[in-house]
Amino acid sequence: MKIYFSKSPVSNLLTVKLNAKENPGEFFRKLGKQRGNSCQILLDDFADGEWKNVMESTVCALHDGAYKMNKEVLKKLDKENIYEMRDDLADFGETEYTLVSDKISEEEGNLWIKRGVSLAVKKGYARTLGNLPNNYLHTEDMVCYAKKAADHLGVFCRVLGDRELQEMKAGGILAVNQGSRREAAMVVLEYEGAPGEKKIGLVGKGLMFDAGGYHLKSIDGMNGMKYDMCGAAGILEVFEYLVEHKVKANLMAVLMLAENVISADAVKMGDVITMLSGNTVEVYNTDAEGRLVLADGLTYVQQWGADLVVDLATLTYGAQAALGDGVTGLFVNGEELFHQWTDRAKETGERFWRLPLDEYYHRMLTWSQCADFANYAPGKGAASSTAACFLENFIEEGTGWVHLDMVGPSVNRSESEEMTQGATGAGIPTIIRFVENNQ
Repeated sequence: MKIYFSKSPVSNLLTVKLNAKENPGEFFRKLGKQRGNSCQILLDDFADGEWKNVMESTVCALHDGAYKMNKEVLKKLDKENIYEMRDDLADFGETEYTLVSDKISEEEGNLWIKRGVSLAVKKGYARTLGNLPNNYLHTEDMVCYAKKAADHLGVFCRVLGDRELQEMKAGGILAVNQGSRREAAMVVLEYEGAPGEKKIGLVGKGLMFDAGGYHLKSIDGMNGMKYDMCGAAGILEVFEYLVEHKVKANLMAVLMLAENVISADAVKMGDVITMLSGNTVEVYNTDAEGRLVLADGLTYVQQWGADLVVDLATLTYGAQAALGDGVTGLFVNGEELFHQWTDRAKETGERFWRLPLDEYYHRMLTWSQCADFANYAPGKGAASSTAACFLENFIEEGTGWVHLDMVGPSVNRSESEEMTQGATGAGIPTIIRFVENNQ
């Protein structure tokens, strides 16, 4: 796909007009998915402050709709070269679009198109990581990808494997990964864009496959569990975008990589584990594993100085049951942060709905006779809020925290007019805007 800017219409070119009353995201995802003839898009009048959002959203939406994973490239893929072949795997088609407006300068138009393309391509990379079959992308393959991304960006990257995690006493991620013959990994990426200023922590859930452990999922429940690492993929590509665009912020991105499968060594119902924070947890439900993995990541970024943390996770089907497939569950521990987030979401067009954090849900997790709290509230409902309150136990006083439970929007479960089936890259645009707003 190629996108150009022009201050005046181009003759002999199919014309599509967008006016201020239309939703550019939905309209242009549909247009992009058609992969039709090249065309020009006439942009109507918008307020001065809206042009940047309209241009970037239009470009990103065209790519979102056009994206497909190239199955032919997959046939030639070596797991060692996923990073090098990601541009071939993410296929956006060959259609050319020209955005037309005489209300902004060529410099502005081209700048916002460039930013929109960069965002869309990063989303495409995250979608491809999610779409790859599990046997093409195990923990060690995701680690290899992240290290190559860090090398390309010229940033610090540290990989903590089983030995280091055991020395740290990161019992959450280790317990979840006990059933696997592969090592768990905590991938730490750091970027200093504002020396001496606060650090923002970005934590992604990376369950490379989630069979449910001894609480084994049904065949329907296990379908699509390769997507349980979309949080880690999204955070990695958020980090890539922000570093490439030299955001004036200090970032620590942590990818929590494991797989939740069964063996004689797998964690069992009733086991008590000690988390990185020092808290003990009784494992009631081995399929409530994401919160155990994330909690160690939240603790780690705070130990290293983050006082604002965002985590992204395919965490609970409770959020999907409450909000459907188009809305991400939003949990935030401060009113100012909540308003910041909703303002950024209005700019990106992504949908979020705030769900409660409350002592009522915290009490549901304190029933264990052996541990500080349990990882599950049997028979109590409110799965997304109890999971979020479990995580809130690991947030220190004074730390701002945004938790995104994106089970619904993370995957397009069937082909639609707007997007192909598979991972969507949900949350990436709004996290980027949120971090940029906090630089």
